[in-house]
Amino acid sequence: MLPLSPRASVIRQLSLSIWGLFLALLVLLSVLGYTAMRIAANRVAPAIIQQIVQLQALASEGLFLHAERSVQRLREELLQRLDGDSDTAATLRRFDTLFERSADGLWRLRPGLVDTQHAPTLYLHHGPAGPDESTRRRAVASFDLLRQQGPAMVPPFFSVYMDFVEDGLMVYTRGINWGAGAAGDATNANYPTMRGADPRNNPQRTVFWTPVYYDQQAKAWMVSVIQPFDWQGRWVGTLGHDLPVDALIRMVTETDPDDGLQLILSADGDLIAHPHLRERIAQTDGQLRIATLQDPLLDQIHGMVTQARTDSGAGLSPDGSQWVAWSRIHGPGWFRVQLLPQSRVNGFLMCGLAALFAIGLLGLVPVLWLLRRQVDTLVQHPLQRIALAVDELGEGRTPTPIGAHGDDELGRLARAFDGMVAELDQQRTLQAHTAEQLAYLAERDALTGLYNRRRFEDELARFFKERERRPREGALLFLDLDEFKYINDTFGHRAGDAMLVRVTAEVRALVRETEVLARLGGDEFAVLMPDATESDARKLAERIVQAIAQMPFSIGDQTLRLTASLGIAHVPTHADNAEDLVAHADAAMYQAKHAGKNRWSTYSQNSDASYEMITRLAWNDRIGHALDHGRMRLHYQGVYQAGGNELSHLEALIRMVDDADTARLIAPSEFIGYAEKSGKILDIDRWVIRRSIAQLAQCPHLPAIAINISGRSFDDPDLPRYIAEHLQSASVAPSRLIVELTETSAVSDLRDAERFIDALHRTGCHVCLDDFGTGFASFAYLKHLKVDILKIDGLFIRNLPSERDNQVFVRAIIDVARGLGKRTVAEFVENHEVLLMLQAFGVDMVQGYHLDKPQERHPALMQPPGEEGGSHILSDSLRV
Repeated sequence: MLPLSPRASVIRQLSLSIWGLFLALLVLLSVLGYTAMRIAANRVAPAIIQQIVQLQALASEGLFLHAERSVQRLREELLQRLDGDSDTAATLRRFDTLFERSADGLWRLRPGLVDTQHAPTLYLHHGPAGPDESTRRRAVASFDLLRQQGPAMVPPFFSVYMDFVEDGLMVYTRGINWGAGAAGDATNANYPTMRGADPRNNPQRTVFWTPVYYDQQAKAWMVSVIQPFDWQGRWVGTLGHDLPVDALIRMVTETDPDDGLQLILSADGDLIAHPHLRERIAQTDGQLRIATLQDPLLDQIHGMVTQARTDSGAGLSPDGSQWVAWSRIHGPGWFRVQLLPQSRVNGFLMCGLAALFAIGLLGLVPVLWLLRRQVDTLVQHPLQRIALAVDELGEGRTPTPIGAHGDDELGRLARAFDGMVAELDQQRTLQAHTAEQLAYLAERDALTGLYNRRRFEDELARFFKERERRPREGALLFLDLDEFKYINDTFGHRAGDAMLVRVTAEVRALVRETEVLARLGGDEFAVLMPDATESDARKLAERIVQAIAQMPFSIGDQTLRLTASLGIAHVPTHADNAEDLVAHADAAMYQAKHAGKNRWSTYSQNSDASYEMITRLAWNDRIGHALDHGRMRLHYQGVYQAGGNELSHLEALIRMVDDADTARLIAPSEFIGYAEKSGKILDIDRWVIRRSIAQLAQCPHLPAIAINISGRSFDDPDLPRYIAEHLQSASVAPSRLIVELTETSAVSDLRDAERFIDALHRTGCHVCLDDFGTGFASFAYLKHLKVDILKIDGLFIRNLPSERDNQVFVRAIIDVARGLGKRTVAEFVENHEVLLMLQAFGVDMVQGYHLDKPQERHPALMQPPGEEGGSHILSDSLRV
């Protein structure tokens, strides 16, 4: 077909006009859209960053408000104690018992009574005659109050204390002896805490906050909340808390620069935190005046905050460079400030403009396309189809029918041409059918109708060629009938052919349409499985072998049963080309034959049977023999209360007697894996349940025994009923049986684990989640897994004193568990240092070699509680 000149084409001129109008509309739409987005951004941007900074301030102020309420409550309780003291003489005698005058003239807590973990310390100036009666009574009352409530307040607070106007300090900070650290000339008279509480400076006697300061002993930034304390009509001191604010400062100074600048200001114009001025803030002890920095942006921010006189607000800085939002942190009265550069907003607007332009382009292009299509449909397309059909016919191809239905000249011409093409197409179809029959016979097996070796090789080559373009996996199965030659030789080839046809029908029913089943010759078959995993291949292999083995075949008055050997090779696990895949599948088939026939085998480089399979079968036999002949043993390890020296319960740990050396016990790590793969683990679980319940029945003095249950038991709906029946039969209280489940097995099948745990609770048993902390997002699963006890994974316990990250994680687990009403166990406690740290963290129970080791005849099984020397009491060296 001769092309038209571009200038002479009316269709081209019309298309250019439509495109010009389209572009003009698109530009107008973009300008209007950008203007609207600019107006919206000026309203949305400040609202968003104000909401963000309000949430940040709200998250930060919780501890501060808690501290204010705490000092007010301490004041009320101290006043009640002082006013309710009816035996002044006894109180004064108690002062002499608790405190003494040191050589440097300071009154301190007697050395024998110093316990920095559980009680406060004191230093107090006074003459040789000692403090007056008021001071003594206040010292005794504040000592008792801080001793009783201080450990519960530290943490979250760094310290709780009372200042004396007599120039003294009673303070509780865990692990720090402030009294011993005070020199003879130590004084608190000029502390901000005392100056701010002086009635001359604070006539309303309100709670106030000190400026932020860096505590050298704690190595942390601190701020103090102070409650003035008046008694008997006069000012006698203060009550206060020191609070670390390092975390808050880090949240500001370590933010991503892309999120915008963040800072904290005090109401007096001091810069508390700034990501670029940390060193200068430290040099001024947290009281860096913004006015001294001569920073125009900071001056503008401070001016906006002070002039607004509101707790929160947002606006554009006077120079127009930054969007500024602020919100007050109640308590110390600081302001959390968030900045969003105007340049970033402009970047968002440009992205929006680009998106708007793209949307307009996508929206208007279909309109243009519809207009152009109408022209094509009426004139251009019919002409082009006729010309194209003529060209195709001239090249020997069958053109697509034009299908014009109009009565105009183009319609009549198209229908006449279609009739001529139809007659030619009938002749070509007849020729193609004959060719297809010849091709079918060339690639099919004449007996079974399956693909022959040639077509199989073509399909295999096509698979690897497609694999070069995109990564894909697959599998090849080679199948050979066992002893087929004997059938041919004994009953003749006709019987053998009938059997091959029968086998073909059975196997074809198991193979999918996307998979290639071929007869390679004789009694050899192959199945090519594109995009199949090794697991898919094994499942199909098992079905094929089972189907052939269960297929009866009658010859005369005899009924025969065939078996087959099948080999599996997987791509890319075993081969990455056609030759290796075929060779390895064939080798795997012979491995199956050598292993006893009537089976399938996955390719192994070892020419003999799979070593792994032999090992697994051997272990299955050993486990079954041990269960049948009483070769399993239970050893017990104590789990102790962390806060004392009493046994909480025993954990039952399984061992297996080695038949080759009966004095040797095989650890569970050697055989449990094979038991889980074979299903023997279910028998082991039930044996442990029966034996543990029997042990509880024999030892009624024993508090409880914890047993470990495999994740595969989640699928056994009868197991909770099995446990309940044995508990009832042995007259054992269900609360004495603790069932431990590993976190990984519970999380891997969360729904079954929930049902299993609920069923155990209905029986009355307690449930413990073992190895807690190994799963992803472990805390999230506690909402679904209603367990009673969390056993912290030993990975976090072994090196606890030297691993700071582990300490944070363990403390978090303990706090979360306590908040959810669950108890915690720390395993792998291997030394005294770890034990002390866990006790300080507040863990409920501990277990490990430092306490005792697993043993079959645990002393707790032999002796009821309360008798001397029992193993349920820790040795004196382990008591705290």
